[in-house]
Amino acid sequence: MWIEIKSWFKNSVTILWARVQVFAGIAAAALMALASDPNVTSAIQTALQPKYIPYYVIAIGLITEIARRRTARSLK
Repeated sequence: MWIEIKSWFKNSVTILWARVQVFAGIAAAALMALASDPNVTSAIQTALQPKYIPYYVIAIGLITEIARRRTARSLK
């Protein structure tokens, strides 16, 4: 079973990470579109304040580099 799961991502952690990012983006967009409760909308807007975006970008970059280095190391 694990071999089949790994084959979905072509044995690449980088591809897995990219798909996780896409899924998270879709989920966030859907949540924002469907959130009609002011408390939910307020909580989402608090988490997505512009002052936090640099930290999100740094975290995403670090995880991407770690995933890419792992994949590159396994190709040697």
